[in-house]
Formats: sequence, C-alpha cells, structure tokens
Amino acid sequence: MQGRARRFVQALALLALVALVVMAVRSGGVLRQEPLDVAVVTAAVVLLLFSPMTVGRRSHAAHMTFGETAAVLAFTVLPPAAAALVCSAAALGLVLSLSTSGINRVFNAVSSVTAAAAGGAAAAALQARGLPTLAAAAAAAVVFGTVSHGQVVVVLSLDRGRLLPGFGRGLRQLALVELAGTALGVVLAPLFLSDGVGGWRLLPLLLVLSILSRRQARLAAERDLLDDLAEATRDLHLSLRPDEVIETLHAHATRLLPRSGVTLQEGAPGAQQVGVPVGDDGLWLVARSDVAQVGVPAEQRVLDGLSTAARRALDNARLHRQVEEQARTDALTGLPNRLALVQRLDQELARVRRQGGHVGLAFLDLDGFKRVNDEQGHEAGDALLVELARHLRAATRTEDLVARLAGDEFCVVLVGVADREQCAQVAEELRATLERDLGTTGIGVSLGVALGPDDGADSATLLHAADLGMYADKTGRPRT
Repeated sequence: MQGRARRFVQALALLALVALVVMAVRSGGVLRQEPLDVAVVTAAVVLLLFSPMTVGRRSHAAHMTFGETAAVLAFTVLPPAAAALVCSAAALGLVLSLSTSGINRVFNAVSSVTAAAAGGAAAAALQARGLPTLAAAAAAAVVFGTVSHGQVVVVLSLDRGRLLPGFGRGLRQLALVELAGTALGVVLAPLFLSDGVGGWRLLPLLLVLSILSRRQARLAAERDLLDDLAEATRDLHLSLRPDEVIETLHAHATRLLPRSGVTLQEGAPGAQQVGVPVGDDGLWLVARSDVAQVGVPAEQRVLDGLSTAARRALDNARLHRQVEEQARTDALTGLPNRLALVQRLDQELARVRRQGGHVGLAFLDLDGFKRVNDEQGHEAGDALLVELARHLRAATRTEDLVARLAGDEFCVVLVGVADREQCAQVAEELRATLERDLGTTGIGVSLGVALGPDDGADSATLLHAADLGMYADKTGRPRT
C-alpha cells in the first residue's frame, strides 16, 4: 500500500477510535437495560455478515454480504448508537476471519467502524426529524454500505494513483446490491421490531442462510476458476513455441491474481510466497501468498491449475518444434532440406530488397554418383552423401546455409557476396575443396551459380537459374 493510501488509513483509524468511544458511551444504557435484545440482534447481524453471495460470473460477478440487511435490522430494533456499535463489532469479527495482510485488516476494520458510525449518525438525525424508525433504518443501511464501499474505492485509487477501472459498472453493481440488501432488511425488520427477543426464532433460518450462501460462494468461485483455467488452457495450447507458452502463462496468472505480484523466476519461492515449477528447466511461477482478493481463490489453487496446463502446452510446443525441425531436415544427412532452403532464400532475398546487396546460390550435383550406387550398393551411396554433407559443412561459413535439395543435388546459400565475380569465385573454391576431399571416390562435382536478385527476385526463379547453370556445366564437362 502506497504512502497516500497509508495516510488515509491512518486518518480513518483515528476517526474509528473516536467513533468507537462515542458509540460505547452513548449505548451503555441500552446494553445494561436490554441485553437480550442486543444479544439477539448481534447474533442476527453476525450471521448475515458471514453470509457471502456471488451474483453473476467471472469479471461481471458482484460479491456481496447481507451487510445492508443486517444494518436495517440493527437500526430498527436498537437505538442508533447501539446499532452502530453492534454492526462495528460484527464487522470486526468478519475482518479478523479473513486471510490477508496486516494493513488490509486494519483498513477493513476502521472502514467498517467509520461506516457504521456514519449509518448511526444518519439514523439519529432522521429519527430526530420524525421519520419512521423503519425508514430511518433503511436510510442508515444505505449510508453504511455506501460509505464502506466508497472508502474501498478511495484507498485503492490512492494506492494505484488513478481511479479504479470499471468505476461506472462498479457503481451500478453497488446500487443493485444495496437496494436488494436493504429491501430484504425492510421485510425482516418488522419481525424483530414487534418482538426483539422473540426474533431468536429467526436465528436458525439465518444460520441456514449463512451456511448455504457460503457454500454458494465457494461453488461460484470454483466455477469461475474452472472457466478461467479452461480459457487459459485453450490459449496455452494455441501457443506453438515455448517462449509463447511462458508469456501466455504469465499473462493469465497476472489476470487471475492481479494483486499477488506474479513473477517467473529461477528457483523455488521464498518466504511469504507460493509457487509451482513450470517445465523441467528450473523455472517457477511464483506469487505472494495470503493476499485477500474478493472473488479470487487461494493463490496455490490458481498456480497449480495453470502449471498443469502449462506443462502440457510446453510438451506440445516442444513436439511441434521437433516435428517442424524434422519437416525442415533431410533425414539422411541431417542437412536442411528443400523446404528450409526455400525459406532461407526468401528471407535473404527480402533482406537484400530492404538493405541492398546480393545473395549467392551455388547448385552442386555429383558426377558419377549413379555408378557408386550400381557397383557398390545404395548403402555405399548413402555413406558418400553423408560424407559429402560433412565436407560441405566444414568448407562453408557459419552464416551460409548448406542444404540437400534431392538425391545427389546440394545447394549452398552464400550470404553477403559483393558481386557475381565473388560469388563464382567462392563457389569454385568450394567445388575444388569437395573434389579434393572426394578424390579417392572418383566423384566429380558439377556447379551452377546464380546471384540474387539479379538472376531471380524470388526463390523459385533463383533456384531455376542455378539449376540451368549446373546442367550447362555438367554437359560441358568430360564424363567421369
């Protein structure tokens, strides 16, 4: 929580302390004279405050308790100061039951006390003006809820340095929640008003409501979590690269745990953190623990679900990469194949169009390779192709690409050649090296050279030009 938000909470704490003293002094007589009324109303208020409800789904859900209903009951049966004290005590009990940080507990506590005090002041003023008790209690309940929610908006806006997003939609939800809670309180309050002590008969009903509503809230949270995890799983499995999977994982974890400081780090989580391993490379998805977020389940539950989906998505991404690499690799020699050659040529041609310069292409074909297959068998021919691939790799630069086009045809993409003369010189040196290395085999090398973009602005045209050059060289060379 930032400095301005902390100062606001400190001011609220002082105001809450003063309000508690005033409420205790003014309600002392009621507490001594009507202890049963106070006890019954307190029990009803506690049960109603501990009855959470979730209306709507996911980001459009409204999370509420029956706070306004409880306030109407309290301000109907008890004098304003005593009713405010009862609401404060019950709200403090609710705050203490939350798993959250110390500063959040302090804010929730002082916010509840000051909101109850504001409701008590409103009820006292309206009753002094002759307004019926039930109407004054309903108005006090609205003030109680509005002040409480308003303080939440103020402190979160101060903490973030800007007004909360979705403020208008939040106001509409708040109005509906307060209207529904107040209306329910207006229906139940006459039962207590006619016989405050006899209102205990409603306590079992309120207890059942509390149990069912808490169950409903848990089920709603589980449903929303499953929906969110299903959406995350879909997006993770649509990511076809491991880095995309990790990026998508972090984005969904941050969305589902917006205030938990979700990070990806090397190594296990530290103190006041929870985390799960992602994959097998030591990467962990980590979040702060015990951050109270309305409508958000425990951090560990979210991380576990995301991690499971992410591990499967990473496996799929690695498999996709393997399949993609296999589709771009010649199975015999391990060199890039025609598909990889065409893709690289397209990239280099696009580069020279943007930056200028040239890209060379050497087209190599073995002379006498058929005789090796016929006389020594295909295994010997395959071994010769593997040896040739090794020599080609050794004879070319790292930035150049050596590819097996088909059969005994190979291509070399020559990056950064200055002109046709240099391209032809590099290609001839390559041929000489290969013929020297393969000298004992009796194999010769026919060579065709093309220069992009002069001989072709696309890969197909450039390959065709180099192929024609190779056949012209082959027909003009003595047969081996």
